Amino acid sequence: MMARYPAGSTGVNTRVWSVLTALFTLWFMLNGPVFAQQAKEPSAEPATTESAPAEADAALEAILEQNNRCLRCHTRDRTKTLEDGTELSLKIHREDFIGSAHGKVACTSCHVSIESRGRHPSSKTNRGISRQRDLALEMNESCRKCHEKNYEQYQGSIHSKLVAQGSDKAPLCSDCHSAHAIQTMAQFQAETGLPCKKCHDDVYTAYRESVHGSARLNGNIIRDEHIEAPICSDCHSAHQVTAMEIGDILRDKCFACHENVPLLHSQWLPNAGTHLDVVSCAVCHAPFAKHRFDFHFYDNETQTPVGLPENIEEFEKQFESLEEQGGNIDPLAVWKLVEESNKDTTANVTLRGRLEVKSGIWAHQIAPKSFAVRTCDSCHLAGHRQRMGITVSVPEQSGKVRTFETNRESLGTVGEIQTMSDFYEMGGSRSKLLDIMFLLSLAAGIAIPIGHFTLGRMIKEKMDRGEL
Repeated sequence: MMARYPAGSTGVNTRVWSVLTALFTLWFMLNGPVFAQQAKEPSAEPATTESAPAEADAALEAILEQNNRCLRCHTRDRTKTLEDGTELSLKIHREDFIGSAHGKVACTSCHVSIESRGRHPSSKTNRGISRQRDLALEMNESCRKCHEKNYEQYQGSIHSKLVAQGSDKAPLCSDCHSAHAIQTMAQFQAETGLPCKKCHDDVYTAYRESVHGSARLNGNIIRDEHIEAPICSDCHSAHQVTAMEIGDILRDKCFACHENVPLLHSQWLPNAGTHLDVVSCAVCHAPFAKHRFDFHFYDNETQTPVGLPENIEEFEKQFESLEEQGGNIDPLAVWKLVEESNKDTTANVTLRGRLEVKSGIWAHQIAPKSFAVRTCDSCHLAGHRQRMGITVSVPEQSGKVRTFETNRESLGTVGEIQTMSDFYEMGGSRSKLLDIMFLLSLAAGIAIPIGHFTLGRMIKEKMDRGEL
């Protein structure tokens, strides 16, 4: 059959097509064997992928062999005499280390100084160590290499700030996680209270017997099976541990789990919002605790308690002098020290008061809600108020709080009334001015609507009689 071309086409199209076909055939003849050879040869990429696990296994085997060489000596009962005269145990329990989170990490990854000095043990690696605490401080930097995020959180904690101030009791990484038996997250059991209870055993005991602790230890059932009872790190965090003695941190933590608290309390508690602001949760939910009125200086702009800046030695001495005086301390004297040390930041600072429990132990003894205080006279009876202590608290840079005992007479001055904010209980202080102002405002609040109603009634009666 003869091909038909569209109108206007010529035999040129046929010749062009023939030339193109011939060129493609020639190119394929020259390059076809190359493609065929490549098809027969295995791809280089799968070979690389298959070799990766083998290389990883070889690297791990080298690490384990190196660690075994270390353990040959360090599983023995050997010690090192430190410069302070104490003996540092060099023994490592093989099973604990191999089963730890670092069981597959080279020893020299953390003990860099040993690898950098050559063969070990030798005179070059037998360096002096002043005391065990200094070695632990040095190893903190080794932890930082792999755990930068956690280390930054730790730097902002009360623990780290106490370390910076020279405390030998504030925990370092190895104090909480151990040196060579570090648990994986899968192994960690928060219910044991470790590592926190090593330093805070009395607080953990109170927590364990509370509604939170009981729920945590017996199935985590509070509201339903999907809600777990809090453990230490849920309120205080794991690494950025914060103090909660003053300010709103603790209340906010409670509200984070009990988000319906404002609504539930407003159904039965008069002025529920004010109560939630100035009465700590533990006052009503740890019903057997002793209470105190605590005042602290609060920056309304930054929403933080005001304390002393760093390195204010002169004011530290004055604080110590106030403490040495014993008895009751005038809070105005404390205020003057705080104000002087924060000259540029006290423009919007007020004296805030809150009803608190007297110790951190009681703050953790939260009872089931059926035991919670729900009667006004438990706080508002005069005799009960008189039994409460009054304190003034000032936070230090470390996060710790310095608390001063004071008395009711010292709270009745005009200077303190001018700085007082967010706290008032009728009869709670000896200030007659506050009581008179409260009674006047209460009388006005009652008289105005009654007067308005009475006047309206009189006008209506006169209009009905046609007198208006």
